Amino acid sequence: MLSSVHSADDIRIVEKEARSLSEAGHDVTVVARSPRPSDPGRIEFKLIEVPPVPRWKRPWVAGRAALALARATGADVVQFHDPELIPFALRLKSQRCRVIYDVHEDVPADIYSKRWIWPWMRPAVARTMEVVERSAARRFDAIVAATPAIADRFRAYGAAVTLVRNTVRLDEFIEPTPTTRRRRQAVYVGRTSFDRGLVEMVEACAAVRLPLVLAGSIGREEEVWLEKSSADVSYRGRLGRGEIATLLNESLIGLNLLLPEPNYLLSLPTKLFEYMAAGLPVISSDLPKSKEIVEAAGCGFCRVAQRSRGAAQQPVHACG
Repeated sequence: MLSSVHSADDIRIVEKEARSLSEAGHDVTVVARSPRPSDPGRIEFKLIEVPPVPRWKRPWVAGRAALALARATGADVVQFHDPELIPFALRLKSQRCRVIYDVHEDVPADIYSKRWIWPWMRPAVARTMEVVERSAARRFDAIVAATPAIADRFRAYGAAVTLVRNTVRLDEFIEPTPTTRRRRQAVYVGRTSFDRGLVEMVEACAAVRLPLVLAGSIGREEEVWLEKSSADVSYRGRLGRGEIATLLNESLIGLNLLLPEPNYLLSLPTKLFEYMAAGLPVISSDLPKSKEIVEAAGCGFCRVAQRSRGAAQQPVHACG
């Protein structure tokens, strides 16, 4: 299993897919970026870390490592997780290796949210990525899609597709009881960023004097913004699966305020399923799939509002 973008503690790649394959009796090696899982003692498979390198160099470092590893081990299957590795995956395929492309995101839609790409270039880059994925999809042995929308797109390309959603392993969570004691705090678990509603979460919680706890990765720009904020926010950093379960069980409410970026409109946020597994009520933006999940389960509510004044002035779907 190969990734040049995701870290070695990635939930989908490491905690779910690689661990499940290992438990099923397969010999699994994961090549991914640092950091390692916070509980390395639970690893049942080989983990090779890709050293930190600049963004432009990432595919070459991870791709070359994959080629060398596949030759050295005689791997039966290589499953890769990032579109930037498609050229290396095609080379592996030309060497009679079975190759699977695990598609986490709607890549052409996700391009429009990439702040490191100049806005005027994003439409052309998105179209290029769509063409690359379309032309490569049928050459791979299988496509693993994270959402039904992604699965439908690759089926339209004529690829063999399997849908593997980002749901949770229920045995990781402690079922709440009538005597479970919760603190008066809201919680957000996942990558903390502006396009995932950081400003909206902080300002909404400050308005009702509700402490906010964040857990997961965070960008430097967002971290600086938080340091300047006077709101009651606690950032816990990256947590292990057991630590996340404990945090959710001691919190009062879970937040999912993704903004209406193209890639989020039909996404299935893992955090929603984690909140539900921990028995937490949810406050969510009303993006189509999030709204469908929350309303079907009756586990919270969704609202439409304006983007908070601390962010860009344009209408968004967010919690009121």
